[in-house]
Amino acid sequence: MLTLLLALTRLAGGEISGDVRSGATYLADVPVKLACATDTVEAKTDKAGSFRIRSKATGKCKLTVTWKDQSPSVDVVLFDQPTRYRLVLDTVNGKLVLKRV
Repeated sequence: MLTLLLALTRLAGGEISGDVRSGATYLADVPVKLACATDTVEAKTDKAGSFRIRSKATGKCKLTVTWKDQSPSVDVVLFDQPTRYRLVLDTVNGKLVLKRV
């Protein structure tokens, strides 16, 4: 029984979903990378600017979006239940900044 519980705990992880936009424009086909502890997962936004990524880890992670030859990132937290983030890219002093809305 304990072995089964440990196996299920290892399978548990976190899931993050959301959308990425710049101003009022949702960004399609943009690379998104989630780095949690030793687990890194990459995906791309769909045509509506939405993404969904599942990680083997939970806790504090870093979400990075690559757009216009820049890769700004923001800290996010993954729980054992799905988490949704709405993200916006702003330009500050010529550099892209990724923010949660």
